[in-house]
Amino acid sequence: MDAEAPVIKHLQNRHSRFRLGLIGDPVAHSLSPRMQQAALDALGIDAVYELWQTPADELAACVARLLDPLYLGANVTIPHKQAVLPLLDIVDPLAARIGAVNTIVPRDGYLHGYNTDAPGLLHALQELGVGKPSESTTISLTGYTAIILGAGGAARAAAFALASTGVERLIIVNRHLERAQHLAAEVGDFLTAQRQELSVPQVFSLSDPEFLIPHPLSLIINATPVGMHEDLSPLPGEVLARFGNETFVFDMIYNPAETKLLCQARTLGMQASNGLPMLLHQGALAFTLWTGQPAPLEVMRAALAAE
Repeated sequence: MDAEAPVIKHLQNRHSRFRLGLIGDPVAHSLSPRMQQAALDALGIDAVYELWQTPADELAACVARLLDPLYLGANVTIPHKQAVLPLLDIVDPLAARIGAVNTIVPRDGYLHGYNTDAPGLLHALQELGVGKPSESTTISLTGYTAIILGAGGAARAAAFALASTGVERLIIVNRHLERAQHLAAEVGDFLTAQRQELSVPQVFSLSDPEFLIPHPLSLIINATPVGMHEDLSPLPGEVLARFGNETFVFDMIYNPAETKLLCQARTLGMQASNGLPMLLHQGALAFTLWTGQPAPLEVMRAALAAE
């Protein structure tokens, strides 16, 4: 990635500012511009990070525009992380395995797709003190039961990331059972190929989570948008209450900062975090892909913390 840095330096003398942005629908809630703009300014990169509200029928045109020399790249959020794949020229192996892209980099006339959600989640959990440090996979979650709520792009990233950490069992809970079963089968195939001992993930329906059996040392991750726009929780309070207070609840939603799920968890004495740490770390990884330069992590963290 260092080879890309001189390109940025060479083009600083252009009269027009470089552009970066977030492709999604909706995007108004996003804190990415605050974080990424602070990083760009700190490193003296003459670029602006924008929000690009993009309905499905405009996705292809929006992505194609990234080949213009003024664009450094883009982030991709719901609901386009999977739909964007066929619009790209080259997809990183991790992103291809996950089946979701959240970072696009135009390079040498081609659009490259990456997934920084998966490593970003692991860095976030490490920072939050979940599991133990591991040189090979960032963290080790040996002995943990990981429960993922959702089966979309963010959930796929979480599933493949957690499958590599040594979790004792992986459970996928989704509204549409078939989608969860499909993801579980793909993760199972990956585990078989890697010769890992974790069994094929279990699957339950979000519409009937009564079958969820609590396990000691559980990690619950909400990868659905439930709680972002309404005061709802993806998991009934009575089901969450079955889990011990050593359970860690991670909600990928960061706006609002305190979702109903997080309130439920804290009331029950559980440790809990919103998605800001994951936003920070996936954003830092994306920044380096775009610029070829190390991300100013503490500058980005301070920007997210600012009111």
